[in-house]
Amino acid sequence: MKKIVVKVGSNLLVKDDGAIDKEYMVELARTLARFWQEDNQVVLVTSGAKAAGYGVAFHKDVDQDLYIKQALCAIGQVQLMKLYEGVFDFYGIKVAQLLMNRDDFSNRKRFLNLRNTLIGLLEMGFLPIVNENDTVSTEEISFGDNDVLAAMFAIGWKSDYLFLLSTVDGIIDEAGNRIGEYNFHTRLKKLPGNGWGTGGIQTKIRAARAASAAGVESCISNGKTLENLEKFIKGESIGTRFKARNAISSKKAWIGFLSSPSGVVVINRGAELALKKSKSLLPVGVIKIEGDFHTGDIVDVLTEKGNRIGKGITNFNSTEMRKIIGLKSIEAKKALGYDCPTAFIHTDNFWREG
Repeated sequence: MKKIVVKVGSNLLVKDDGAIDKEYMVELARTLARFWQEDNQVVLVTSGAKAAGYGVAFHKDVDQDLYIKQALCAIGQVQLMKLYEGVFDFYGIKVAQLLMNRDDFSNRKRFLNLRNTLIGLLEMGFLPIVNENDTVSTEEISFGDNDVLAAMFAIGWKSDYLFLLSTVDGIIDEAGNRIGEYNFHTRLKKLPGNGWGTGGIQTKIRAARAASAAGVESCISNGKTLENLEKFIKGESIGTRFKARNAISSKKAWIGFLSSPSGVVVINRGAELALKKSKSLLPVGVIKIEGDFHTGDIVDVLTEKGNRIGKGITNFNSTEMRKIIGLKSIEAKKALGYDCPTAFIHTDNFWREG
């Protein structure tokens, strides 16, 4: 059994005239149904609510104020789910809707609740359809077209595959050739978009890189050729592959890729070397801190040169840390006047970049 996340954007779901492409939705449902019927677990991350809203409201101009776009998303989300319910029902699959914001991932408690909901839906045999809640969140409307949301979902769920479907055959280099496997040094060709999608190839690259770094095999491919999904899983060179790196624990994946930092800590060279050897960060290795954070919050860890080397969960709040910066463990306890943890960030709660 494989865990598969497929993200489809507005440019695939919407025709040039702004109408939803129902024939494409049928083909998408047929493809995902085949995975589902082979006992794989499938989650669909979709855009298209705004475009569906335009279709209902008879608007043709996509350049509207943000509050109008949010209203159209509220209208279109209903229409979009009606269509998905219909096309998947044709293949005997029931669907459920998950509307979320990126903050649902950065808060550990909300993230765990989300994961439990997902587990419940899959156990009951419902295929989850995920979209960003655009009526209260503007990121997808303005920036990412759900690429980042799909990557965050794949990381949090620890999926085996993430497919970011595009209107091109993967990443194209400056010579106009498809890149079979992503190379960080390759110079890319800038690709044009249209008025319905808000993401771009760079957004897809960032999303795929994050997912692959967390152990998820990722692919940017042409969504108009849906049989490519099965070919990619079988090992064929389809689209642009982002090879999965060594998988990390769910906790460290959340720290590294889903959490939002509440502050910054700058460390000395000795602490930097200790963290690279999988040791804990002690107060004696801290040079300065920035921001106000509580015990259990996430902080970015920077070198003296300002380079981020990781993120971690703090054992102290910012007020306590300002009293014990640069102190050894015995000195820190005396400065605070009570017994306290030895480590500022324990190695089990630290995610290191690279």
